[in-house]
Amino acid sequence: MRVWEVEDNKAIPSDLVREQDFTMRVRRLNRLGTPHLIINLVLTGIHGLSRSRTALEAAQQRLQEFAKITNGTYAEMSNGDVFLVWEESKDTHVLPARLLAALVPEDQANEEATKCVILFHLPEGYIPLRERINYYVGIARAAALVGQGEPSKALKSEAARGPLTAWSVDQIEKLLNEIELRRYVRTQSIHEYRPDGSWQPMWEEYFVSFEDLKREQFPKLDLVAPEHLFLALCRALDQTLLAELTEHFETIAKRRVFFNLAVSSVTSAVFARFCRGVPKDQRSLIGFELHRGDLLQDFSLTLSSMMTLHRENFKVALDGITPDMVNYLNLGAFEADFVKIDVSKDRADQLQDPAIRDTLTRIPKEKLIFFHCDNDRALAAGLSMGISKFQGWLIDDAIHTPDHH
Repeated sequence: MRVWEVEDNKAIPSDLVREQDFTMRVRRLNRLGTPHLIINLVLTGIHGLSRSRTALEAAQQRLQEFAKITNGTYAEMSNGDVFLVWEESKDTHVLPARLLAALVPEDQANEEATKCVILFHLPEGYIPLRERINYYVGIARAAALVGQGEPSKALKSEAARGPLTAWSVDQIEKLLNEIELRRYVRTQSIHEYRPDGSWQPMWEEYFVSFEDLKREQFPKLDLVAPEHLFLALCRALDQTLLAELTEHFETIAKRRVFFNLAVSSVTSAVFARFCRGVPKDQRSLIGFELHRGDLLQDFSLTLSSMMTLHRENFKVALDGITPDMVNYLNLGAFEADFVKIDVSKDRADQLQDPAIRDTLTRIPKEKLIFFHCDNDRALAAGLSMGISKFQGWLIDDAIHTPDHH
């Protein structure tokens, strides 16, 4: 990333006042050569703040007060993140910890919040600091494009490069209103292995292809981190897909189908409309997969969502469980119709662990589905444990071979 210097300020649009002002301030400090501590607080990366404007503004107010009582300078960026500046002294080394305590309650201080505190020291840290400010300049410029109704351009700009942020998730949500999501919907069947060696299709899973959507619409984004924002993105995609299926229910009528669903979507108006559109005698044909990320983030809400889905007569699957998780979760305690175990190539060796195999064999076999089955080791391990339901390209290939039963 290039560093913007004096003449580059002419290129900064007039609506980037906050970023421009802070850029000039940092340049002056660097010319003075006096040691300064500068802390960047990525407030939009903290779960509780990224989801609530009220909480974000309250945190900003606390930081302004903190800067005042510690003789610091407060600078807010257009997206809501903050920089705080102090002249170095014998006491400044304690400021990061004090700042974190002021930002979030002690019982909520965690690794996520700690990662959102980024330190710079002038003059030696001038270049990385300027690169960091450029990041915010890019976000503000992209936001200006969005303001003109062009989220697709913003998501392909440099401002979108890197991990998910609250801003990029928000732009994707706006983009979903502009594109035809059905272009990115894919299906893959869940098959059951029969004693005669044949494969019988049981369910058809509908899902949005993240790979295709990312390649075409936001190629610079890292979609898997942080996890709470990835789940927020999944929720947006799930609800958009549900809305489209509500309008075109005939595409899945009387078919045995599965969909991904964020637990927070179960109480949404989108899901309620979908339920009203599904005849009661067809609901048992439809299943919803709840991701283990939701389970780990909000155990009680996940259980409540499962109860609601069952009350509406839908099937429920716990999705995304990896083999190394089965000894830490009492999977038998969940009222799930199915538990989907990720047996992809990088997980297959875990299936040889005696403790994992023992736990899996104690779960009712009719509940287990081995998915991401892309290797012979996983298939062989599952069959040796008496598991019959599999999903993955290895199975897809097997049923399309000429000698398939």
